[in-house]
Amino acid sequence: MSIPVVYDTMLFLQAASRPDRTHATFRAIRERSVTLCLSARLLAEVRDVLTRAEVRAKFHALVPEAVDAFIEDIAGLASLYDVIPAVFAWPAHPDDDHVFDLAIHARARYLVTWETRILNLATTASPAAQTLRQLAPNLAIINPKAFADLIRAGLPDRERS
Repeated sequence: MSIPVVYDTMLFLQAASRPDRTHATFRAIRERSVTLCLSARLLAEVRDVLTRAEVRAKFHALVPEAVDAFIEDIAGLASLYDVIPAVFAWPAHPDDDHVFDLAIHARARYLVTWETRILNLATTASPAAQTLRQLAPNLAIINPKAFADLIRAGLPDRERS
């Protein structure tokens, strides 16, 4: 069985803006060693970021046709979740709640992100961090490099409670 994962928006930006370089995190989706978990809200956020004028000015590969193809391709490879209950609240960063709700609902084993504030949530003792650990005790929050290293090592399954 493939391991469920949630990627944050910046990983999608990295992958879409550099189509000539497929990172191990996205190869793992294609090889079905992981199952990318997506929600309509996360897909909308990804599309929004990839189509922003300032982002497109910086990354010339993000022409509308390429963004459409990328979104369609990724959505076709992922497990899509339509209804995601709102169970997690992070008052300091409420815009990220939907990503955590998706990870909790999908029972993701990994949340992969470059965002330091999210990575730090895994090791802090804040009320939000404690709630997240209660709601998703098997969820590891790691950066893409660490996740790529796990993939190369055979991606041990942090299995069930």
